[in-house]
Amino acid sequence: MSQTKYRFLPYLLLFLSIMYSKDVNLESIELRSKTNGIIITAKMDSALEKDNITAWQANSGWFYITMYKTKGDTSTLKKSILSAGIIDYQVIQGEESFQIGLRLKRDIEFHEFIFINKNTLSITLRYSTDYFSTLDSPKGNHSLHSKSGIPNGLKKWLYLAGSGMVIAGSVKNGRINSNIQTQIGMTMILTTYILDKIWRMK
Repeated sequence: MSQTKYRFLPYLLLFLSIMYSKDVNLESIELRSKTNGIIITAKMDSALEKDNITAWQANSGWFYITMYKTKGDTSTLKKSILSAGIIDYQVIQGEESFQIGLRLKRDIEFHEFIFINKNTLSITLRYSTDYFSTLDSPKGNHSLHSKSGIPNGLKKWLYLAGSGMVIAGSVKNGRINSNIQTQIGMTMILTTYILDKIWRMK
């Protein structure tokens, strides 16, 4: 009886090893562009360990996501229509991993993996903060200018003009508050500073 029991032990171990080493099948990939980055939703037929996912930003402008122990049909997962902000997209099946490549208009500064459920993975890619200084949309420009105060070019000119008048007045009379030119310069600097702070608060 004991010999019969142990005879099936190798088969049981083989079954368990096959079961737990089974590759995850990637069923679909959804790409969505947002103002501050890209959201990728990947649906699989089984759970993928979080340790089996990596991502990095390449110097070439491509951002790569690698899923180890994962397989997928590259012909069905390849996108023909790309969302705004995505220049190119590729999927590569390797021997032990599946890779998603995104060539983006802006570099990614931060990424995060979130499991919506055991079979659905949400990958959040957030642009570098430098991106927001180059937004082209009217809404983006309005938001940017309303929070950045007086435009830099105008602000520098006002500060330089005010400082020049203060210096010129002090050189002439030896005292900063001794003439109208100096007072106008000081007023210009103070007014520029106050207006800049007010604009930033809007």
